[in-house]
Amino acid sequence: MSQLRVAVIGAGNLGRIHAKLLGEHRGVNLVAVADPSPEACNRIAETVDTKTIDNYQELIGHIDAAIVATPTRFHHDVASDLLEHGIHTLIEKPLTDSVSTAQDIVRRADRAGCVVQVGHVERFNPAFETAIAKVGTPKFIQAARNSTYTFRSTDIGVVHDLMIHDIDLVNSMVAGSLVDTRAIGFSMFGGNEDMAQARLQFSCGAVANLTASRCSFSPERSMQIFGTDGFAKIDFAESKVTFVRVPSWMRNREIDFFHLTESQQQFVRETLFENVLPMEEVVVERSNAILQEQADFIAAIRDDLQPRVPASHGALAVEVAQSVIDSLSSHRWQSEAVDSSGPLPFVAASNADDTIPAEFFSTPTEIRRAA
Repeated sequence: MSQLRVAVIGAGNLGRIHAKLLGEHRGVNLVAVADPSPEACNRIAETVDTKTIDNYQELIGHIDAAIVATPTRFHHDVASDLLEHGIHTLIEKPLTDSVSTAQDIVRRADRAGCVVQVGHVERFNPAFETAIAKVGTPKFIQAARNSTYTFRSTDIGVVHDLMIHDIDLVNSMVAGSLVDTRAIGFSMFGGNEDMAQARLQFSCGAVANLTASRCSFSPERSMQIFGTDGFAKIDFAESKVTFVRVPSWMRNREIDFFHLTESQQQFVRETLFENVLPMEEVVVERSNAILQEQADFIAAIRDDLQPRVPASHGALAVEVAQSVIDSLSSHRWQSEAVDSSGPLPFVAASNADDTIPAEFFSTPTEIRRAA
């Protein structure tokens, strides 16, 4: 396959990024970007030299692969159509918004013999790769993924939008299966949860505490991993890893820290992260993770390889995400006598001091309310 003919389906923020980066790969021809919105197509035309069309089905028979960057609710239908025609597919995360449709894509990919990669881009973050190589077997993971409100991905909640990144990372490093999920969540802007916290327990004994918010004061993408060899803190945004190595003599309890002499205690206090728990700070060379993700997809097609994040991994992330959503939806905030479960538990009484900003009114007497 000399020239790989690729299309991008969906001209939103991620679609534009994918379209622009595809030009970086040798032997790849971006045939077109498809989106039913003329405005979205015009924005693509301003930055990428390629054809734009409103119906992706016109491309069938003219492309070898496609990147699906549509809203999540369209992933299953578009991907199913592409796979039916033998087109390799990279589908942005989440794979789909339901377990059944995610599993259906896995089956369709197997039947078609096509490469399907899911856009869990943090797998390609060099800071994550560096941390995993150092900690040994992960046993306890804490992650926070917060953003300000962007008005993107409003068809899904924060679990499918943001937390699923960390769900996939946890799945990739934990060997056991999920045995228990406890979660809570709140909705701020609509029917879906905008903040969520989940505790995941796995059959191997590993535990993960995940927090996600898309109405935060400031953005954050961090993870702490406690493993058998040490501790690593990842700052995904800064591409930095802080690693604390736990020496074997400490893991084996060869020193009784509770019966040290006063001078020995002083030594520990003064040199804890130098001589007792040696700490290393690593600033990882930055790379474009989406570009690396595309390269992995292209290599999997050309060399008949399994991509780093195949459809089965994407489906597993959707399954875990659904367990989080089910748990937070059933959580009761008050007594059973009051219906107060799920992410919309509280209804506030009208308060004269809570004035709605004038910008939300189309006329002085008409407010734009949710449908």
